Amino acid sequence: MEEQFKHFDKKIQKLIKEAGTYKPSANFLSNVMSTVESKATRQVYKPLISRTSWFLIGGLLAAWMVVFYLYPSSYSSIFKDFNLTEKLTVENPFTEVKFSKTLMYGLGFLGLFLVQIPFLKRYMEKWMID
Repeated sequence: MEEQFKHFDKKIQKLIKEAGTYKPSANFLSNVMSTVESKATRQVYKPLISRTSWFLIGGLLAAWMVVFYLYPSSYSSIFKDFNLTEKLTVENPFTEVKFSKTLMYGLGFLGLFLVQIPFLKRYMEKWMID
């Protein structure tokens, strides 16, 4: 395999000799560093939902829960008046499906693994920063 690329080595060596070595200007390093420093501005974190919006959402949710606790409705659903539960009867197509214990354990461990990923990621990011 080396022999089929041998002629490439000779061509590359010839091109390098013809081109010579590149010598940057005297201020090359300082020019690069000044450009990097000017572009390396730190981006300020701005959350998608602001703190005041979260407080507003939480306050509305709490008010909604208090109102429904103090003033419970006389009926639990509008759909009871229409008798939709009697008209819309759909059989469950998965009643005959049986899962083995191995599959259930596998899915359980997969779920635990997927839950652990964000916690481990946060831990590793904290560890890398410190």
